[in-house]
Amino acid sequence: MKSSAPAPVAVAGVLGCILIAGCVQTREANVPNPPATSYQVGSFELQDSGSSQRVRGASVTPAFFQSAKVSPLLGRGFLPEEYSSGRQQVVMVSQRFWQQRLSGDPRIIGTAMHLNRQTFTVIGIMPTMFDVPAGVDIWVPKAG
Repeated sequence: MKSSAPAPVAVAGVLGCILIAGCVQTREANVPNPPATSYQVGSFELQDSGSSQRVRGASVTPAFFQSAKVSPLLGRGFLPEEYSSGRQQVVMVSQRFWQQRLSGDPRIIGTAMHLNRQTFTVIGIMPTMFDVPAGVDIWVPKAG
């Protein structure tokens, strides 16, 4: 007769993952503030299925994410060439926005989002602990 109790190694592995995840969240909670000159907060109009709503966002320079030192939860960060005008427009979203507005669907990476009557490709989702600047749900590269 087989026992239904989990093997001690499996339990230890689960506990280890929980402890490691806690460490990562603590580190991200202490995200350094990017220089004030590396971003500009604004309001973006999100168009979706015939309706529109305002979303708080930020246009950011390369120094913004370089100083924050936080990687996306899913997807990737901005590439250097995406800060140039005339390039394909891309956007990163907060985990809060992803969960509340995009149903937490990981297939959102690579899909189109309409902001300010322009098409942006979703490339990344930032972790919950990254709330810089406070209350921002989307980040776009600032051409300059």
